[in-house]
Amino acid sequence: MSVFASGRPQCSNREMTMTLVNRGLALSGLLSAIALITHASPPPGSASPSVEDIQESLRFVPARMAHYHVPGLSLACIHNGTVEWTQAFGSAKVGGAPVTPDTLFQAGSISKSVTALAVLRLVEQGKLNLDADVSQYLRSWKLPTNKFTDQKAVTLRELLSHTAGATVHGFEGYAARQTVPTLVQVLNGEKPANSRTVTIDFVPGTDFRYSGGGYLIIQQILIDVTGESFPDLMQELVLRPLHMVHSTLQQPLPERLQPLVATPYDGDGNEIEGGPHTYPEMAVAGLWTTPSDLALFALGIQNALAGKPGAIVSPSTAHEMLQPVARDYALGLAVDGNGPNRYLWHPGVNAGFVDFLFAYEKGDGVALMTNGQNTKTLGLEIIHALAKQFGWTEFPTDKSRLSNPWVIGLIGASVVVITYLLFRVSRQP
Repeated sequence: MSVFASGRPQCSNREMTMTLVNRGLALSGLLSAIALITHASPPPGSASPSVEDIQESLRFVPARMAHYHVPGLSLACIHNGTVEWTQAFGSAKVGGAPVTPDTLFQAGSISKSVTALAVLRLVEQGKLNLDADVSQYLRSWKLPTNKFTDQKAVTLRELLSHTAGATVHGFEGYAARQTVPTLVQVLNGEKPANSRTVTIDFVPGTDFRYSGGGYLIIQQILIDVTGESFPDLMQELVLRPLHMVHSTLQQPLPERLQPLVATPYDGDGNEIEGGPHTYPEMAVAGLWTTPSDLALFALGIQNALAGKPGAIVSPSTAHEMLQPVARDYALGLAVDGNGPNRYLWHPGVNAGFVDFLFAYEKGDGVALMTNGQNTKTLGLEIIHALAKQFGWTEFPTDKSRLSNPWVIGLIGASVVVITYLLFRVSRQP
């Protein structure tokens, strides 16, 4: 596992770990990546509770938010083929305005799912091929060749499914007043980027390893192939067709949208210094959105699977998107559950934001977004309460979470990021 660096000499993971131990630093809260496993069976969505019943089942939420130091939380639920209800709790900023259904949160890695759908739309348009060498699409930047790429070329299918061997698990973003690098600088690991070079370090298609770096390559491919800016392209391919009117991948966020933004907080309830980070790694973590818009995204995939008129992609493309490539990970989404209870899901974690999207292929779903880092357990408690109301039998739980290998990868990524951050601080004069 590699350690992020920003143009400084790197020490080994072992040296860095010993430094942290000697300083008595504890790496806590690493389970902000949401863990998922399943229960057992009737069709999801068979129950139709009233709004009053749902609200009653969630009466525990404010007290649990206070317990976990989560200032604000917003929910949207899919039922009967629509976003049936939304509910907001707490405040967008401590002591400030309340969270509303229109409050904007950073979606973290759920950005990858939205990016994957954009890729598949371009595949349907004949502009991309999932199984072609991606080097033919890259113009502004070239993927470094080495002994691994000499054995097999990297494909979009591999990048989308985290099987390409791409390095760099995740990106920390850039706090206010920090210089934001260009996309090419991030890919090359050049200052002012705070991450290392994106390259390939195992033979593509031979293993699974979660990689934000792979989606950064995809971002460059989409820009080079279309000649459009990434935020404009995403509006055209995904956000506008799915009526996600409260969503954007603009980084930094335009001034006109700032009044809608939730302020991010760490696991102890302290405001993230400088507010929301800026992510030039837009395909990886750049989406600003609401739970209602994430629910519309899930509905778009459900409608495509069902072959409904005007769906965003064909049924065959939707099925391909949800066909696991390695373990439970497909193209931009993980897939769990059995038979009629099969569901798609993805967590998202940025500095001070934790989010979660899950939806059955046919039936219900939930999008949850918060501005508090310590949200994983609370989110699972909410899903469990909703499961009782809607009669869900296979859904995300906390049981045996470490048996899920992808979650282990996410936890490992969190360790690397936090270790790097603490090490960088310890090096400052």
